Amino acid sequence: MSRPSALLLMGGKVASHNTPGHYEFLPGLLGGPAGLNVHVVDELAPLTQLSLGDYDLIVNYHSDSGAAAEHIDALWAAVRSGTPLLGLHAAPYTVKDLPGGKEAIGTFYEGPHLTFQSFVVQIADLEHPITAGLKDFTIEDEEYRLRPVEGTQIDVLGTFDDRTINRRVGDQEFDAEGIWPIIYNKQLGRGKIHVNALGHNLHAFTNPSYRRLIVQAVDWLLKS
Repeated sequence: MSRPSALLLMGGKVASHNTPGHYEFLPGLLGGPAGLNVHVVDELAPLTQLSLGDYDLIVNYHSDSGAAAEHIDALWAAVRSGTPLLGLHAAPYTVKDLPGGKEAIGTFYEGPHLTFQSFVVQIADLEHPITAGLKDFTIEDEEYRLRPVEGTQIDVLGTFDDRTINRRVGDQEFDAEGIWPIIYNKQLGRGKIHVNALGHNLHAFTNPSYRRLIVQAVDWLLKS
């Protein structure tokens, strides 16, 4: 039986998301424990040339808020036609300035960029197949503050509480605002989207709870 195929989008302008270790550990996680046949591209231009519907899954780890609209439009078209999307780490940031991008992915990034640190991921749904068997866990990562788009339905699976972390950015400290979604599901047309905003570097890629979340997310996206 052939392994499910996945198109993994990497690259972008953020150097700290594109080290050799990223290209070793993330494709390794998807191709090993998650059981995928992974095709990696590190530019978005091929999205207008590839037959995206030929893939069983699209994984977006690309990090570049200057992405061209036509490339991301090709991605949304594939999802709306039924190809599931796994959006990792900076996926909401990458599409935030594009027409319809926030609505398609369901959230938008709200600054400031918080300090890289250890924090607790709170599992909000203990019964969903993606979070099954997991409890709240500590991870060293970036805390993307994602605000849900008004009028757009997302199903939150995991959160973090910014009242419990270091909120200083440079010489300033921003006001605490409470609990933010960091792991969630969303429907777009016929396609399912799962977003996990964790995964800045190898600290996350080697975290057992993060790895389990990704493996179970792949399984759910392919089977649901």
